[in-house]
Amino acid sequence: MHWLHRAASTGDSPLVTAVRGAAFPAGSVFARLGGEASTVRALRRHLVGERGLDRRSVHFTGYWRRTLTQDDAPTESDLAEARERLADRGSPF
Repeated sequence: MHWLHRAASTGDSPLVTAVRGAAFPAGSVFARLGGEASTVRALRRHLVGERGLDRRSVHFTGYWRRTLTQDDAPTESDLAEARERLADRGSPF
């Protein structure tokens, strides 16, 4: 376990930076991600795209957006996340 302070940064969040530098244990890896939507999206893309984890081994949910409220219209990033979820489930929609 590692404590990460929420220091302001430009670029990746401290969490994304820490995961990028982390060594994974040998064997199968499963990731469960939940938190701020853009951070969750960046982590998922890193794990699948750069680390080569199977998409089905990464469960993700963006619970809130840093700059928007629940009353705001969905952003293009929100729609991209929805499309990724549908693709993972093999939905024809």
